[in-house]
Amino acid sequence: MADVFQKSVEQFTQVHDDFIQAWNVAMSTGKTEGLEIMTQNYYVTFFNGHVERPEFFDRPEAVQGMRESVEALQGAKKRFEHRIIRQRDAGRFVVFYEMIIEKNGQELTRFFTLEDWEEIKGQWLLTREITEHI
Repeated sequence: MADVFQKSVEQFTQVHDDFIQAWNVAMSTGKTEGLEIMTQNYYVTFFNGHVERPEFFDRPEAVQGMRESVEALQGAKKRFEHRIIRQRDAGRFVVFYEMIIEKNGQELTRFFTLEDWEEIKGQWLLTREITEHI
């Protein structure tokens, strides 16, 4: 059973590595299609340190915000540090990491991010994200 679990974690890790590569493509080209792999019920909860309540964005709002951010930060780089991947069950994973955005050799911002992923009809999709500005 441990071998099956390990194989599944390794397979999902490759999925998430591909997602990180899609971020690299988006940040250099402005093309976000490879990142728009969310369920229809996807949402983001964003905590900003100085704001009392978090902001919530549904899928259309999140996609639009992502496109605007990629356009504004084109040429910047995102680093995904301290990534931890945990399997909830056969078709669901959770990924935690620190995301650092840099441009022209300078750090612009840092976030802690928690992603929930689910396999639906053979495709891995994001179901929700929780992000906190550091």
